[in-house]
Amino acid sequence: MNTRAAAARILSSYNHQYFNYDRKISDTAAQLKLSQKDQDFLYILVKGVILYRAYLDYVIQMVLHASIDKLENVVLNLLRVGVFQYLILETPRYAVTNETVKAAKSLKIFSAVGLINAALRHLPSREIVDKQLEQLAQNEALAIRESHPRWLIDRWIKQYGLKNTKQIASFNNSYQTIYFRHNPVKTDWDSLKSKTVEMGLEINIEAVEPIVFFSVNKPGLLLKSELFGEGFFSVQDISQSPAVRLLDPHKEEIIIDACAAPGGKTGFIAQMTGATKGIYAYDISPGKIKMLQNEAFRLGIDFVNYDVADAGTDTFPAADKILLDVPCSGTGVLARRADLRWNRKEEDIDKLVEKQRQILDNMVKYLNPGGVIVYSTCSIEPEENQGNIDWFLKKHPSFEIDAASRFVENKWCDESGAVRILPHIHQKTGSFAVRLLNKGK
Repeated sequence: MNTRAAAARILSSYNHQYFNYDRKISDTAAQLKLSQKDQDFLYILVKGVILYRAYLDYVIQMVLHASIDKLENVVLNLLRVGVFQYLILETPRYAVTNETVKAAKSLKIFSAVGLINAALRHLPSREIVDKQLEQLAQNEALAIRESHPRWLIDRWIKQYGLKNTKQIASFNNSYQTIYFRHNPVKTDWDSLKSKTVEMGLEINIEAVEPIVFFSVNKPGLLLKSELFGEGFFSVQDISQSPAVRLLDPHKEEIIIDACAAPGGKTGFIAQMTGATKGIYAYDISPGKIKMLQNEAFRLGIDFVNYDVADAGTDTFPAADKILLDVPCSGTGVLARRADLRWNRKEEDIDKLVEKQRQILDNMVKYLNPGGVIVYSTCSIEPEENQGNIDWFLKKHPSFEIDAASRFVENKWCDESGAVRILPHIHQKTGSFAVRLLNKGK
C-alpha cells in the first residue's frame, strides 16, 4: 500500500471528526513498516487534508460540477489527498494524478479510477479558485479559503472584525514552532544545552525565567533522542506557561491542579517548587491520570499526588493555591489541533461555560483564606474567559484580580489584569489566564 492510499484509509476511518489522528498515523506507519521519510509524508497528507478540508471539498465540487455527498468516503478522501498535493503542496499535476490513481488501484476501488483520473487532470489553479470565491459573501469565502466552520468565522468577525478574523484563520493553518521546557529536576540547563548542541541542533531560547523554554531547528530529532527518554525536557506550548507563572507556586504551599491532564502545567508546578508532597493533581479520567503518572516518572517528579476526581462536583483537600485549567473550546489552539475545528459545534460554547462556572463554584470552597485561584483556558472566546471572571467576581465579592503584570511580561497582559494571548496580535496560540486573590479572612 502506498502512502497516499494509507492516508485515504486513515481519513476514511473517521466520520469527519478525526480524534487522535496523529496516533492513528503512527500506528499505521508501524503496521506498514514505513520509512521515516514516508511516515513524515503520511503525516503531512493526513493533517493537511484535515486542515484544508473545506477548501478541498469546494474545489472538488467545482471540478465535478456536483455535490460530493454521494461519493464513497474513500474516493472522496483520495480526491482530497490529490487536490491537497496539487494546490497546497504544489506537486505537478501529472504526478498527483498518476500516484492517486495508483492509490485507488491499491485500495481495489477500480470503479472510481476513471472519475479520479478525470477530476485530477482538470483541477483549476489557485487563481481560478480565488476568482470564483470572490463571487461569494466575504464570510463564506473566508470560511472556505481558510477552511474553518462558517459558524466560527461568523463568531470571530462579530468579536474581532473581518481583518483580524482573516489573520486568526490564516495563523491556524500555519506551521507552529514546537517548544520545549527544560527539566531542572533531572539536569541543569548548561548540561542539556551542551548535549543538544552536540547533536548538531541549533537552539533558540524563548524564555529563561523561571525555567528555560527553548526550540530547536529539528524538533523531531530531539524528541527521538535519549535526552527525551531520560526526562531532561518536556514539550509545552510557551503560550500556555503564563498560567503557572501567575500561580507563583512555592514549596511550602498546598497546591491543587484540579484539571491536570495532559499534565504540562502540573510538571511545571513541580519543577518550580522542587520535591514536595504538597502538590495534588486531579483529572476526571482514570486513563489520563495513568498517563500523567507515567510522564511524572519520566520527569522524576513522582512526588506529586495523583487521583481521579471531578472538579465540578467532588470534594478536595484545603489548598493555598488552586489551578483551574478548565475544559474549554480550545479555539486558541486550532493551529496545533487540526481536528478541533471540525469537532466543535457552536452550541458547545454555552455548555462549556456552564461546566466552567460549575468548576469555579465548586473549587472555591476548598481555597484557604488569602489563597489564590488561577483560572485559565486555551480559548479566545470572551464568554469562556472574561465573561466567566465577571460572573465569578460578582458572585464571590471576597475575590479580586491580582494584576498579571506582577508575574509575566506586559506584552501578554490586557487592561483587566489578565493574561490574554491572541494569535492575530501575538503570533502565538491563544490562551487566557487570570489570578484571583481571596481577600477573605
